[in-house]
Parts: sequence; structure tokens; C-alpha cells
Amino acid sequence: MDEERREDAAASAARDRPARSGQPWPGAETMVGETVVEQLVQALARGESVSAVARAYGLDRKTVRDWRARGGPQPRTARAVASRLDPHRAWLAARAPEVGFNAAVLHRELLERGFTGSPVIVRRAVAPLRQAATPRATVRFETGPGEQAQVDFGQVRVWIGEQRVAAQIFVMTLGYSRRCFAIASLGGHRGGQ
Repeated sequence: MDEERREDAAASAARDRPARSGQPWPGAETMVGETVVEQLVQALARGESVSAVARAYGLDRKTVRDWRARGGPQPRTARAVASRLDPHRAWLAARAPEVGFNAAVLHRELLERGFTGSPVIVRRAVAPLRQAATPRATVRFETGPGEQAQVDFGQVRVWIGEQRVAAQIFVMTLGYSRRCFAIASLGGHRGGQ
């Protein structure tokens, strides 16, 4: 009977306990922010005691001593992470252009070669290869004077007075000079027909 009461009391206490925002689970310690570390290092440099700084910032004295020894926040170095794709990267770089950087095809072929990873890993590895292979600049097609022109037709709706009407548009751009000729017509009928 006493055991049941204890369990009920523990369960109700857990329900009544306020949620701690920013903490992944009850009782988890929050990380010391970079600005707080800088402030406590400055306080220690001014001659304040470790105990006083620890009380002021609500930290353990060992934490304050550790930051004093480090001299402030230190940048983290990225650690190398091994990928399941690493043994196949050379093959992937050679094969990807041949199949048009199609990650689904590459994943299927990698499975045949003993790869055990997911299609997402292949997609992420192919994306930079595809970007590097995409040409940045385009060579412009040059023509001599009077050799070529581009002609475009279109239709737009425009307001003329209080009425919205359809206008037919003809545009011709010369290939050499890039000069443009444009004309609009309200009628959809061609003359003589």
C-alpha cells in the first residue's frame, strides 16, 4: 500500500513540475554561452575570486576554473567523419557525368558494387559534382550582319480606355546588332485572308 502511494506521489509531482524550456530533459544542464564565458574571464582578470564568479553566474567552481585555464571560448575544430561512400568516391566522380549525374542510377549501381548506404548519401555526394560540371559562362553565337534574326509572336491583354482588349505582338531581333523591331496589332485577323 505504501509503495503505491509513493508511486502516485512521484507521478503527480512529475505532472506538477513546471516544464524547463531550453533543456532537453528534466535536470539537464544548459551550456555556458560564449558571452557568459567572456564575462566571467573578464571578472577573473579584474581580480574577483573563483567562488564569487561562480556564485554570480550560477556555475560550479570547477567550471569557472576550467574556463580561467582556457582563457576564454575556443573555436571548435571540425572532426573528420568517415562515410560509407568514401571507398566509392573515385568511381562516383568518374561515373556521375556518364549517367547525367542521376543519383538514383548511381545508387543502384553502387548497391551492385557492395555499397550499403541510402540514396540520400548518394544525392548529397552528387550535388557538388553536378554543380562543378555545370558551365558558368555561355559562348554567344555570333553571326555576320544580315545573316540571322529571331522572330517572336505573342498575345497580351492591355487596357485601352475603359476596355481590356487582346493585342497581337510581333518582335524581330537582329542577330548581329541585337536591334529590335516590335509592333502590336489589335486585330487577330491577317490582312487579305
